[in-house]
Amino acid sequence: MTVQPAPGNVRFRAFQLGLQTTWGTPVNATRRVPWRFNPSTDPKWTFPDVDTGTLDAAIAPYRMASDITGQATGPLAANDAHILWQLLLKGGVTPTGAVAKSWLYQPASTSADAYDIVAGEWGDEVTGDQFRFYDGIIDQLQLTFPQDLGPIQAQADFRFGTVTYPHTRQALSVDTNPEWLYGADTALYIDDNAGSMGITRMVDTMHDASLTVSSNTDVKRFSNGSNANFNVAGYGRGERTLESTFNLAKTPAALQEFADWLNANPVERFVVLDTTSRQFVTGSTPYQQKIKFAGFWFTRSENAVGSNTTAQLVCRHVVDPALTAPIDVLVVNAMSTLLAP
Repeated sequence: MTVQPAPGNVRFRAFQLGLQTTWGTPVNATRRVPWRFNPSTDPKWTFPDVDTGTLDAAIAPYRMASDITGQATGPLAANDAHILWQLLLKGGVTPTGAVAKSWLYQPASTSADAYDIVAGEWGDEVTGDQFRFYDGIIDQLQLTFPQDLGPIQAQADFRFGTVTYPHTRQALSVDTNPEWLYGADTALYIDDNAGSMGITRMVDTMHDASLTVSSNTDVKRFSNGSNANFNVAGYGRGERTLESTFNLAKTPAALQEFADWLNANPVERFVVLDTTSRQFVTGSTPYQQKIKFAGFWFTRSENAVGSNTTAQLVCRHVVDPALTAPIDVLVVNAMSTLLAP
């Protein structure tokens, strides 16, 4: 006899996105992304906090404003990197270039940039248990540059305004030959001023690093006379923070950074993390992700790699008037639109 497998196979899960043009109006997904996604939909069912003459809950719960979130994780491919930055930092960015596309993210600091919002589809092969999320953004992004020099690992915290369930997701395919952005292709530069930014390379110094950008999004909801008030009505940009951690060997260059950390006065540092692939989009133009920011060393902790001691320095970013933007990100890839198939 044959026995059917139990429904709900982990390997059949998929997460895919589509760019919305109107708030509150979902669209079909157009791109399946190579990330694991763990959604959380909380309708905030709440028992009333009242006395009922019983030791046990006796009144049915009521709903409150829902939280619809999810975390996407996985290695970072060049043709997906722009999606993360656009949903986190600044909407409305269009690339330049004929074949190799340059996506430049220079978010404002003294005003609030517009959002691009997306619809998401997620689920396994059980068609009656698939979700559609919409009015989505990324609230926080963490990139880890691993010690084994493999692909950069991304962890993106999504927030959505509304969910519909059940929903049948679109039949899409994932890119089967992605161009990964590797730690092995990443160079760290630390300089003393904006004019020399990206000149002083830290050779044989960085073992690994991580970078976390948080938007601290302000979620807007309004009482509009119907149960639609459970849904998110809009977003506001909160205090943006960037914190980066570098695990450094005790080279002469690193010793100078340790001295700057313990200096009597704060010493501003100008940092570039440049990942330039050995693979080319076209001709001599490589896939690339370059992140630039300024900041100050805040903490140091002791670490070790193998038999060698290292030190971890934590940098917190600051907006510097000599720079074009508080955070500057360039992505070069082959994608002409945000969520091309």
